[in-house]
Parts: sequence; structure tokens; C-alpha cells
Amino acid sequence: MSEYDTVFSLPSVDEDPDTELGVLLMGLGPERLLAALGVAGPARDPATALLVVDQLRHDARPDLTFEAALAAGAGRWRAVRPRLAAAAPANEVRSAALRKLWAAATHTVTEAGVAIDRAGLVYLSACWLRRDEIDDTARRH
Repeated sequence: MSEYDTVFSLPSVDEDPDTELGVLLMGLGPERLLAALGVAGPARDPATALLVVDQLRHDARPDLTFEAALAAGAGRWRAVRPRLAAAAPANEVRSAALRKLWAAATHTVTEAGVAIDRAGLVYLSACWLRRDEIDDTARRH
């Protein structure tokens, strides 16, 4: 018998909304995550940042381009990546449980002190979980 519980269950109603959002964000491509990180800020919550990114992808905003948001996110990622690596515990959580992974990632981002707003915390956590892909994408942009 497996050590993991593979029975599907809905999240607890008491679960933090950002955890549930994080679980959904883990399925996005690295370009969208970096672009969302690029538009995240104090005036935007995580969902609004993603809506802005999707508008940019469809050229529906005259004030910014998707490429500019992606470049801003890649720059932000490159700036904070060393602090995230330094803050990560040596025995980082390795689990098939997405919520446990998310909790570990948000802990690393919080410990690094690199998130100045809620959207930044969410997108930096998502990027940290996918750091190999994010690193490759940031290098290309």
C-alpha cells in the first residue's frame, strides 16, 4: 500500500484562499507566472494580476505588453532568486501533496523577505515551486 492518500477530496473550507489559488497556479506555464509576477503589486490581488496577464496575452490593454510584463517578472525573479535559495531549508519538503508543497514554498518566500504584497507572495511561491522552469524562462527573456 502506498504511503500517500490518493483518494480525491475537496479542500477544507477553512483552507487559506491563497493556498487554493496556489494549487491552481501550479498548472500555469512559466511565461504566465513570470508575467503575473511582473504585474503584481500592492494595487493588485493575485487573481487580478492573472486577469491583467490574460488581457495582455490577447492585446486587450493599451498600457502594457505581455513581453514587457514577462521582462519585468523575469527581472524581479533574477533579483530575488539568490535570497530565496538562501532562505530555503536544506531539507526542503518533497511531497506529492500540493498543499504541503505550497506551504513550504510560501514559508521560503516569507523567510527570504522578498514579497512586499500578497500578489507577490503568491507568484513568487508559484515560481519557487517551478524554479527550474522559471530559471530557464527568465534566462531567455
